[in-house]
Amino acid sequence: MGCGSDEGPHDPTSEDPDIVPGPAGVGPGVRVLGGTTVTLGATESCTVEADAAGDRWCGFMGLSSTGTRNLFVVNVTQVIAGTAVSCEAPDPNCLLLTDDVQGRGADGHGTYFVGDTLVYYDASLVPYAWRPGMDGGRRLVSPSDSLDFVLCTPAARGTAVVCLALPDEQPDPTLVVADVYAGRADGASDPPLVLFDSVIGGNQADQGVRRFSCGFPSDGYVAWTSRPTADGLETLKLASVDDPASTTTIAEDVHAWDTSPDGSRWFWLSAIDERGTGVLQTAPFPDGAYPSDVLPGVADYGLHRDGSPVARTFGADVVSIADPLGAPETHVLIDRNVQTIVELSDHAYVAYAKHFVGTKTTDLFVSRLDGTAGCTLDTTVSVPLSSVVFSPGVEAVLWALSKAGTYDAFSTRLSDCSTVAVSPDVMVLTWIGHRTALFMDDFDADNARGSLRVRTVTRDGRLTSTPPLLIAEDVDTYAVAGGTLLYTVNGGGDQDGVYVRAFGN
Repeated sequence: MGCGSDEGPHDPTSEDPDIVPGPAGVGPGVRVLGGTTVTLGATESCTVEADAAGDRWCGFMGLSSTGTRNLFVVNVTQVIAGTAVSCEAPDPNCLLLTDDVQGRGADGHGTYFVGDTLVYYDASLVPYAWRPGMDGGRRLVSPSDSLDFVLCTPAARGTAVVCLALPDEQPDPTLVVADVYAGRADGASDPPLVLFDSVIGGNQADQGVRRFSCGFPSDGYVAWTSRPTADGLETLKLASVDDPASTTTIAEDVHAWDTSPDGSRWFWLSAIDERGTGVLQTAPFPDGAYPSDVLPGVADYGLHRDGSPVARTFGADVVSIADPLGAPETHVLIDRNVQTIVELSDHAYVAYAKHFVGTKTTDLFVSRLDGTAGCTLDTTVSVPLSSVVFSPGVEAVLWALSKAGTYDAFSTRLSDCSTVAVSPDVMVLTWIGHRTALFMDDFDADNARGSLRVRTVTRDGRLTSTPPLLIAEDVDTYAVAGGTLLYTVNGGGDQDGVYVRAFGN
């Protein structure tokens, strides 16, 4: 889902490091623009569509001499291949999309990639989209004196984009009404986004249970839920992204919808009660006919990449359901007294927390979805949830412990729950590629910058004894996309700028 989808870092077998030095001349990193720069976000700065062909591009902002923010996209595949690329002058591998990008994510006018589509806003807060192959950004809607287009969200696959249009005047102070606009960034109409529906996007009476959502359940489709009236049931609608007239109602009383990774089935919660729990149901996609119950009393759930759900109940049990259609009653109890599901791994593990201090830190447990093995990583109630990240390639997880003003980073091999320290006093912790751990230490809190370093793990998930490799000092922002690292140096010296470096996958 989209249209708006913790504190802390996020975000002796063969010594087999994944660090790839790159072609001759690449060295520790290639600078493509000097001066004051910033990435668009740790995971939102680059093209990331799964299985997409073509070069990878990344976006960043550079501060102009007049104080405006210039928005660039750079072909990092060509940079890594050794092509001389510079954003200082016109270059087909580095495009200036606008010299005055506006908006912030907090006000609904964000600048970010989803899939291979970048959305951003110009000086008049009109939304644009850009994709590889375009010479410049494309305006998504006509400027309006009465509508504010917010939360523009691209699809993870394909070229579809959806935006919400908020009127300047709301007729009912207890409601937020909006229009759903959708289309394709490369659509034939100009502008490409058109009106699909008018919805209630917010309702004070809902008491924190958001009864609106929208997104892309499968390639070529757009879906959304909303209450048709202030007290009506949350209703799921579906349309071809190319045809607003194709809009059809799939089901009523639907909340927190999702679709299986293969696009064959819907999942949603129905009959939501005052506690925010409901019945987990599944139905065939796209028609949603004859939904069947999977599990009652579900507070939240997630889907593994094989399409099987993992759910947390109102009673705080976490269960996995291998066959939600054929045998939903045959589920595996993973643990009890669970407060939140943190993350699902590609290797059939789930990370979860059982206690909180406020809402920001917690303990940490990891278990296999089949219930055969588990690791108690920390019970001291000091793990920031945002630090927990599974490796996409091996059975390993990175996580951190809070301490005064900073965090200590650890890596756990899940096959035997062995845990080793990655580094003390870190402020960034994530993976580059499958087996390279990225972290930032020597953090200067006054200037919000530090030293970016990497360590690697072996193919069986164990941290190598190779000392950390320094990427750069005075780093303040970064982005990771597969084995590509984009980072900015802003120390006030000659080395300032945005850099590209490649790592193995």
